Amino acid sequence: MGIASKRTFWDKIINKVYNWSYNRGYIDAFYETSLTKGIRRLAELTHFFDERVIDGITNGVGVMSFFIGESIKYVGGGRISSYLFLYLSSVSILLLISYFLNQ
Repeated sequence: MGIASKRTFWDKIINKVYNWSYNRGYIDAFYETSLTKGIRRLAELTHFFDERVIDGITNGVGVMSFFIGESIKYVGGGRISSYLFLYLSSVSILLLISYFLNQ
């Protein structure tokens, strides 16, 4: 009875070692779960940030400058003095706004 139980115990240990070595110490599973999926999630987050935030800011500035340019085109009469007055007044308004916001 003692020998049979020792034999069963060693068979269990040998089976565990065999399964561990057959699966290469589960390194592939660890590599896939920790590195591959982690890097893929980081890439998806970076892609989302680039596509939504960075491109959104760039496209917003482009569309805003287009509409401001179109509105200035119809406001001005083609004289440089009127364009200069419009530019200086808008800059002074923006400076006043920034001055009051920073106080």
